[in-house]
Amino acid sequence: MEFKDISEEQLQAFHNVLKPINKELTEVLKIMEELSCNPKFKDKTFKEAIESKEFDEALKKSLGNKCNVDTNTNEIELLKSIIPKNFYITNNKLSNEMTKDFLDKGEQELIVIRSTPKKGDIITYNTLTYDDKNISIMVGKREFTTYDRAIHNAVCSLYVTGNDVVTPAMVYRTMNGMTETEHIDPTTLKSVTNSIDKSRVILLKVDFTKEAKARNINVEKTTIESYLLNADKIEVKVGGSIIEGYKINKMPVLYQYAQHTKQILSISTKLLDTKDVTRNTQEIIQIREYLVRRIEGMINIRTTKNSYTMSNKILYDTIFEKAGIIINHRTERDRYRKYIKQILNLWKDRDGYIRDFSEYKEKNSIKGIEIVVNKKR
Repeated sequence: MEFKDISEEQLQAFHNVLKPINKELTEVLKIMEELSCNPKFKDKTFKEAIESKEFDEALKKSLGNKCNVDTNTNEIELLKSIIPKNFYITNNKLSNEMTKDFLDKGEQELIVIRSTPKKGDIITYNTLTYDDKNISIMVGKREFTTYDRAIHNAVCSLYVTGNDVVTPAMVYRTMNGMTETEHIDPTTLKSVTNSIDKSRVILLKVDFTKEAKARNINVEKTTIESYLLNADKIEVKVGGSIIEGYKINKMPVLYQYAQHTKQILSISTKLLDTKDVTRNTQEIIQIREYLVRRIEGMINIRTTKNSYTMSNKILYDTIFEKAGIIINHRTERDRYRKYIKQILNLWKDRDGYIRDFSEYKEKNSIKGIEIVVNKKR
């Protein structure tokens, strides 16, 4: 090769980048030889050549899109996946409010503990905002949605189980209670990737000083600030393929805060496996997580001075609203009602998660569901 600035050391470095795909190396070097003979590349540097559109297209054509090679990095992780048995859901005021009109609205005050007028309510101060310097890596909706929250909970579940490297496929399987061998539609993973990238550019700051004092939480810092997901995009070797993944650098800040205040729900991932009754669409994932939040609240409720009794009745309209679903016509409404009942039946008959449920009426019209839960586990 005769690119004007290539050295033996650089060629060796390029070889090291491609070490995990040695059988394709010969083909890659053949492409480089062909490009070096092209007059267009006569005065290009080696770096410019391997970053060119021509190199990328020739590589994809030669390898049949079987691998995703980033020639600008020399770090390729060997994936070691630990399948979570439990799915963890952050379940505090911040987690529940951040999917509403919260993002990029400046500092938001949240009442986390209701008290007497004399003592005053306990408030936290929260800021959720985009880091505009890195906003270019984000694709999709700008707001933080209920689907984004479900994906974030899946990432946290993987991390606390022992996975500091995750892939979109691992995240999707976790949030749907799937096994490692179950097929995933590649188009589905794009939305997962977009959501993870969104969390990587959202900054969260939480000042829970007053809450820590009220709850007798002994921590060094009561103001924490970080990206919602502090993670780097890397290349991961899975079997004989190289795919994109994420290296999680530290415990996600939302989970860290919920851990301090002991506001994390833990359920079996088996409950998320509802493929026998419905497909794993975004809407179903959002409905399922809301139902879990409500049922767990019913199971764990205590009627003490600083708590309230949660109703075991849930309006269908409330489910749709909290799950971020807009109902446009009656057929759509009836379809989602059917899915809700199918999921609850599964949780009742297969898992024993709930004891029973039934629809209830108001003024001769079906309004929602009434759930009978088992005693606290």
